[in-house]
Amino acid sequence: MEKLVDLSLSSEYDLIVDRNKSLGVSVICTYFSGSTEYNYDLTPYSGATITVKNDSGTIVQTFSTLDGSILLQAGGVFKLVKTAEEMNTVRSGVYHYDMYLSNSTYPKRAFLRGKITYIQNISN
Repeated sequence: MEKLVDLSLSSEYDLIVDRNKSLGVSVICTYFSGSTEYNYDLTPYSGATITVKNDSGTIVQTFSTLDGSILLQAGGVFKLVKTAEEMNTVRSGVYHYDMYLSNSTYPKRAFLRGKITYIQNISN
């Protein structure tokens, strides 16, 4: 009997975004300890990066604290920001993403991963 042990520290969540509309969304990160829900503490981290790739492994879009497209905020919140023009550079479809947090101790601490679906809107 084969057993799978997941040693990653990241959580898996699928995302859906509009392809040709400005993105400005805040994501609240929480976790449970026992029966109590807590906000995830992002304050130890100075950086974050989301890499979006197609099935062949080509990077189609990135979000980063370096360019201001990810903003780490208090209360376990991070904000994703892209213009409509930036969102329009990715074709409609389903891609894979992962998100890393970073600081001087942890240059790449796995945080989130999953599928991200870019939806084509009828009106621009």
